[in-house]
Amino acid sequence: MKSFFALLSALCLLTACSAATAPKGKSAEDYYRLGEQHFANEDYQEAINAYEKAMEIYETAELNRRAELRIADAHFANEEYVEAAAGYEDFLKRHPGTPQSPRVMFQLGESYFNQILAIDRDQTATRNALITFESLLKIYPDAPESRIAPERIEACRNHLAANELYVGLFYYKFDKHKAAIDRLTELLEKFPDSPDKDQAYYYLGCSFLENGHPNLAVTTFENLIADFPRSPLAAKAKTILREEF
Repeated sequence: MKSFFALLSALCLLTACSAATAPKGKSAEDYYRLGEQHFANEDYQEAINAYEKAMEIYETAELNRRAELRIADAHFANEEYVEAAAGYEDFLKRHPGTPQSPRVMFQLGESYFNQILAIDRDQTATRNALITFESLLKIYPDAPESRIAPERIEACRNHLAANELYVGLFYYKFDKHKAAIDRLTELLEKFPDSPDKDQAYYYLGCSFLENGHPNLAVTTFENLIADFPRSPLAAKAKTILREEF
């Protein structure tokens, strides 16, 4: 009998210990809050894991939307801009016209903006950022997020203009004057407010001159002198006009 009670007591103790150490089931909201804690602590990968778990459990569509957006935010905060851009873009496609849309579109633009490469590299990110900020300003002109859009648009356009100038000068350097004319003409047409416009005028004029178009060269140099009278390149253009014509 004593052995029976001893066995019964042991079983009860084992059951009690098991109950105390068994993991409690977490809800989607629990995992979302856990993700927020990790985010606040800048532990972004753990935050992403928690948000993803919340989405897997699925309690409400609204909670899943919040978790989906926070995953993109965590990637952005962790400077994973390619992943952040994909997340924000997917959110806009899946949930168009939500109150979060202006912020999401701004974050998408910033994700692209932070991927911009040097002027001698591919400019896909620059173009994507430009399109996104222009769309933000057009669709949500009064949103707080739109206030910085003009500054970003100007930066993107200037960067693209600098890329066009770099390519044009590359062609000019290697005596590919027709190609240089095409790129520099496109720069002047697409980016008339470029801070490098005086360089575009000058090398376009030189390209015209060396490609057998003296009249176009004269017109281009005269435009340079009129628009940028204090530019050192204007002085060089005057010298060319005086010596060649």
